[in-house]
Amino acid sequence: KLQEKYYETEGVELDSELERVTYYYKYLKDGLVSLLTVSSDFYYYCAHELHDAMEGVGTDEEAVTRIIATRADKDLGNIKEVFSDAFGETLRSFCTGRH
Repeated sequence: KLQEKYYETEGVELDSELERVTYYYKYLKDGLVSLLTVSSDFYYYCAHELHDAMEGVGTDEEAVTRIIATRADKDLGNIKEVFSDAFGETLRSFCTGRH
C-alpha cells in the first residue's frame, strides 16, 4: 500500500503529512485526501460517496448513478458489503428510506 510504503521510507503517516503540507489550502487538501482514500480502499470510498449522496434531504442522483452505473456486479457486491459494515444497514434499506 502507498501509505505503508510512505511510512516505511519517511517515518511519518502520509495523511498527517498531507494535512501539514496543505494546512492553508483546503481545496487542495480535500482533493489529495480523496485521492488517498480512493487509492487505499476503493470500495470504502464508493460506500461513503453513496451514503453522502443519499443522506439528508434530497439525493445527489448524479453521484449515485455515476457510482452504480459504472461498477461491475462484483464491485457492487463489495460496495454493498462495505456499506453495511460502515453504516449498520444494507444499501437497499438506506436507498428505500427505511432506516
